[in-house]
Amino acid sequence: MKKIALLIGGKSSEREVSLKTGNAIFKALTSLGYNVEKVDPADNDFLKKIIEMKPDTIFNALHGTYGEDGIIQGVLELLGIPYTGSSVVTSALTMNKIYTKQILSHYNIPVIPYKTYRELPLETPFPLPVVLKPVNEGSSVGVYLIKNMDDFNKYALDIINRYGEVVVEPFIKGQEVQTFVLNGKAIGTIEIRPKREFYDYDAKYLSGDTNYIYPAEISEELHKSLKKISSKIYQILDCSGAVRIDFMAKDGKAELLEVNTLPGMTEASLVPKIAKAEGISFEELCEKILLSAKIHKK
Repeated sequence: MKKIALLIGGKSSEREVSLKTGNAIFKALTSLGYNVEKVDPADNDFLKKIIEMKPDTIFNALHGTYGEDGIIQGVLELLGIPYTGSSVVTSALTMNKIYTKQILSHYNIPVIPYKTYRELPLETPFPLPVVLKPVNEGSSVGVYLIKNMDDFNKYALDIINRYGEVVVEPFIKGQEVQTFVLNGKAIGTIEIRPKREFYDYDAKYLSGDTNYIYPAEISEELHKSLKKISSKIYQILDCSGAVRIDFMAKDGKAELLEVNTLPGMTEASLVPKIAKAEGISFEELCEKILLSAKIHKK
């Protein structure tokens, strides 16, 4: 019987999401007969626990800083234990929204326009409304829809003070479409329709005021194009396991928002919704991800 160390919780602002993700995965894998033990990197002795446990595989259910930015991946490479998710380099690059866009733009992948600032700009680079976000957060943490200059100055400065840099993007009123890629194959696309104006953290996890349309109500041509582009992005960035790729679609075209190499696996998460619609149970999905675990550098 395989012994699995399940990394859960962590120290990031997405800790609560990781706990929900990890508990769902724990239930799924134990129901399949795996010997699973939860390990929280927020505990000072977590490395000692992993070493003493001698797991066959690490299932990484962390989110955000220290979990999907290459840091924990580097530790696991040193331990020489196969782990789920992408490598150190891929994790670090995709956690940074700007690096991701710069790399993919080089390969002619259409991306949402953006500007970054390390100090407060005198004016917005795009007409209001705009979207402000940190360069390296997930789960819509610290993301704001800005409609006036007072709020722009307030929230842009707050993000700069907290993260060192702010990303400014135009607010595009279109269809937010997300694709799920598993082991290099694009599984499907789902459309997010928040009842509120903006798909922020509350719309994702707290309010339930969001409708999910599967498959996304886009043209068949765009649907095929997004699946093809998503598989290409997966390959370009050298991703592993399960990856969610977010786009904004309008007028028959789509532009990249971001790439998530450790997508959520909660009851509200999109990857399990897509998998279920394609006949993949949650237990089967967790096992497929588990079996994709590997050491990236030998």
